Amino acid sequence: MPVLFIHGYLGSQKSLGKMIKRFEQNGWGTKVGYCVVQKDGAIQWKHIMKAKEGKLPLIHIVFKKPDASIAQQQKWIEAIMQDVRDTYKASSVDLVGHSMGGVTAAAVSLSNPQYIQKLVTLGSPIQGLDYQELMEMYPHARNHIESMGARDLAFHSIALNKLYESRQDFSKEIDVFSGAGDVGDKTDGVVTVESAYGLQEFTEHIHLQTFHEAHSDLHESSEVDKAVYQFLKRD
Repeated sequence: MPVLFIHGYLGSQKSLGKMIKRFEQNGWGTKVGYCVVQKDGAIQWKHIMKAKEGKLPLIHIVFKKPDASIAQQQKWIEAIMQDVRDTYKASSVDLVGHSMGGVTAAAVSLSNPQYIQKLVTLGSPIQGLDYQELMEMYPHARNHIESMGARDLAFHSIALNKLYESRQDFSKEIDVFSGAGDVGDKTDGVVTVESAYGLQEFTEHIHLQTFHEAHSDLHESSEVDKAVYQFLKRD
């Protein structure tokens, strides 16, 4: 079962690269593919190796336009999933998304439930976020304040409202793990625990776990690693 790792808003190769590396070092998975989506939407693959028996096949996805809209990212992931089904002969995949990557993964799970088995979201603003707080933690986000991604991540955005309005259509066959960071104020510095747990209004088949981690540290934590791996490997 291939596992697709999707980084968040303004993320890069570095965002989830170390997490995937730790999965390999722990003997939990094998990085089988590296997929880059160029700014024009062209998808470039580097197939690294076949998964070792008993280990999760991990696929690292990087967007070169990391401030794109949820809808645009959704289309890219759907195209990548088709490639994965063709190349790896996989009938379905698991999705792991950090921050906006988890929101996109949730949208894909709604549009293509037949191809998704498990969904992991880490610090994902399902109910939106305050862009001012995002800029305080990541000052370079100010340069992207007019982007489609920034628009979509705002509280009560059209994209997030559309996602919420479709919650009754969320498949009961998809198991969900939502991790939230709490640095002591019910937020990870950017996303509230309540927003990160937003998918509990979409499904009862969900496991919620809070970690004492700031937003970006959610993908740099051995505790998070272990929780995600335990969720992915179980039947």
